[in-house]
Amino acid sequence: MQLYLHIPFCKSKCAYCDFNSYACKDEALILHYLTALNHEISLAGKRFAKAKTDTVYIGGGTPSALDENKISSVFNALENAFDLSFVKEFSIECNPESITAEKLALYKKHGVNRISIGVQSLSDENLKVIGRLHDANTAIEKIKLAKEFFDNVSCDLIIGLPFDTVDGVREEVRALCPLVEHISMYELSIEKGTRLERMIQNGKVVLPSDDDTQTLFDTAFDEAEKLGFKRYEVSNFAKNGKISLHNFGYWTREEYLGLGAGAHSLVKTIDGEKRLESETRYANFSKLAEYCAAVERKEDYKDIVRESVETLTEKDVKNETIMLGLRTHTGINKDLLGKIDDRLSVFFEEQDGKVRLTRDGVAVMNSILVEIL
Repeated sequence: MQLYLHIPFCKSKCAYCDFNSYACKDEALILHYLTALNHEISLAGKRFAKAKTDTVYIGGGTPSALDENKISSVFNALENAFDLSFVKEFSIECNPESITAEKLALYKKHGVNRISIGVQSLSDENLKVIGRLHDANTAIEKIKLAKEFFDNVSCDLIIGLPFDTVDGVREEVRALCPLVEHISMYELSIEKGTRLERMIQNGKVVLPSDDDTQTLFDTAFDEAEKLGFKRYEVSNFAKNGKISLHNFGYWTREEYLGLGAGAHSLVKTIDGEKRLESETRYANFSKLAEYCAAVERKEDYKDIVRESVETLTEKDVKNETIMLGLRTHTGINKDLLGKIDDRLSVFFEEQDGKVRLTRDGVAVMNSILVEIL
């Protein structure tokens, strides 16, 4: 089983972000939320007492924005509720401006063995436009600091920002690849209701065209490969085999619990061992007040009220297996697809009874999924 814990607090809200996160300095609200989260962790541990937890991921938001005392309460709740002796990977997300040596030492003390740092860009102009609180030099310095404590460091890079150029993106990848074992490279997505969307509508920001963004991504892709990184998922690259085990578990449909506001779960067992008749997906309430009200004072995990619950049919499971599996370098079993239409066959390659998308196929994956599902 995999565990995801959501820390929804940030020092500020980035212009592009539509995640369930809040720029919050209200200490009472933060403590109220953490009390509810730690209670949910405790209840989940009792319900899934037979689970063998193999990955833990603390995401957000910005988990590193919490001071040592606050994040320690989460670590302690987790250690008291779950058997973590089987954990292979324990990740925590950090932003450069809130990373300190003291926090890194604390994370390591509690079993964290992988750090994911939200770099997003090494262009100070881009960082300013999208509302990041660090500059490029700080990002590099904090990656190096993290490397003093951990040998598995990942970073995020957004492609298609306003000041991106082919040469600039190439240099970013060249600067980051020697320092990290994993890079998540995402093409910028304009989400409705974000500050970035309003800036674009008001003509304050101009983005590269779709074709130019694809060229930028291809440049980053090629440079990362030259430097020893292999693409193992649409947006993720690793060297020395250090893929994100937790995220790969999502794409291969491992059972996971999402704990915290807006967190999603895929549950296949009653207690971490005995199988359910039907797999179930559910999501916690996203709004902090609703989440806290749904969790606090409950005495059993099953009594927590969810924002949504979906019982999966066999067809749902099959479609998810195809949709998620084709995101990965391992692909899916050939018999799941059957005969591939001749028009689409050029986008697939086969090996050892499995099929996966070619690089060109990944670029048009959404269109392919519409055709085959």
